[in-house]
This record gives sequence, structure tokens and C-alpha cells, in this order.
Amino acid sequence: MGRLEGKACIVTGAGRGIGRAVALAFAREGGRVVVNDVDADAADAVAKEIAELGAAAVTNNAAIGTVEAAESVLATALDAFGELDVLVNNAGILRDRMLHKMSEEEFDLVIQVHLKGTWACGRAAVQHWRALAKQELEQGITKHRKIVNVTSPSGLIGSIGQSNYSAAKMGIVGLTKTWAKELGPLSINVNAVSPTALTAMTEPLLEDAEAAKKRMARFALGRYGDPDEIAPAFLFLAAEESNYITGQVLCVDGGLVI
Repeated sequence: MGRLEGKACIVTGAGRGIGRAVALAFAREGGRVVVNDVDADAADAVAKEIAELGAAAVTNNAAIGTVEAAESVLATALDAFGELDVLVNNAGILRDRMLHKMSEEEFDLVIQVHLKGTWACGRAAVQHWRALAKQELEQGITKHRKIVNVTSPSGLIGSIGQSNYSAAKMGIVGLTKTWAKELGPLSINVNAVSPTALTAMTEPLLEDAEAAKKRMARFALGRYGDPDEIAPAFLFLAAEESNYITGQVLCVDGGLVI
């Protein structure tokens, strides 16, 4: 316990699913959490769960995907906690459609939330961190700050009907590796998790029994994970144990991508 003791953390899209599990896992380890979600009721519910654990939480309901939203989330963290140590870029949506049927709006919206949203939140955090990190280096202090992005198996191997989502998630891998190279000298670690879990976003994929059987057969472990099985990977990449790991994609997917 206490692996994130006192750390100020932002988790976007934390109202449910993997984001909620990550926010709660951080809180159990002493983290102070900004619970971001456009669903205010969901965000409030998670913040209440965190408070019941004896940890600190505040909510932010900005719709991830713009610079303004990113700056709003950062401001919430700084106003509540005075600092930021960990950023988890988790917010996302789906607008699945075969290429020939996908609208421009469906393509743009998914790219905006996933790819631009990750970029914008990372940009806001790093703009705040750079001066601090340079001061620490001048004083001979090494303090690691962490960005954990969320990609997907779709972003590693592609997925039928997900041109928009796959492109965005592949782009996030590019952001992760580029930022790791840019920010390493400042002791800012940037990694990504590629999860597969049963959430509100993935449950519709199993509504057809025959299709669900085929989908499950793709997993070495034969099943989707639970969000609580995904969260420890985020905790590891946010904690001190991962200080010498950067630019990596950790697949937590039951053996889907092997």
C-alpha cells in the first residue's frame, strides 16, 4: 500500500470501466485523483467511492478533445492539489462503421477524442512540468513524473469496422514513443497500456452468440478481462517501480496480441 502516496493524478474518462478501476486503484495506493468524465453523475459516484476509501478526489466534466478541455482538467488538479504527478489519458468513444459507410463526422469525432485529446492533455501537463523539471535538474534532484496513454489491440493490429478508432490508437502509440524521447531528459516517463476488458464499450460486441464465440477464440485466455484486472498495469506504470521504463506499450489483453 502507499505506492502513490500523496501523488496528484488525473484520470480522464474515469466515470466507468477501465478509467474508474484505475482511479480507484490509484486512490487505494494513496493517490489524490481528478476524476474526469463528461457524465457528471458517473464522475461524482467515483469520487464518492474514492472518498469512502479515505482518499482525496475532485471531479472535472470537460469533454476531452480540445486544448481548452485539457487546460481545464489540469487547472482542476492544480487548484485542488497544487501539483500534478501522473496523467492517464483514458477518455474515449466508439463510432464503428465499415469504411465505405463511415461518415466524416464519425471519423473526425473519434480522432478528436482519442488522438487529439491525448495530445492536448499531454501538452498541457508538459507545459506545466517543464519549468519544474528544469529547476529540479539544476538542483541535482531527479523526480519522475508519469504519462500513461491508452491504446488498443486495434491500434496494434487493426480491426474491421474501426478505421477511425484504429487510426487514433495507432497514433497514440506514435505519441507515446515520440514523447518518451522528447521528455526523457526531464525524467518524464511516457508509456501506454493496450487493454482488452469487458466494459460498456465492448459489451455490445458479444450480443450475438455466434460472433461472441468467434471473438473469444482469438484470446489465448479465452475471455475478456475485467477492468480490475487491467488497473494494476496502470498502477505499475504510475509508481516508482517503473522509473526506468519509458516508450513502451504494455499489452494487458489476455493474449489477444501475441
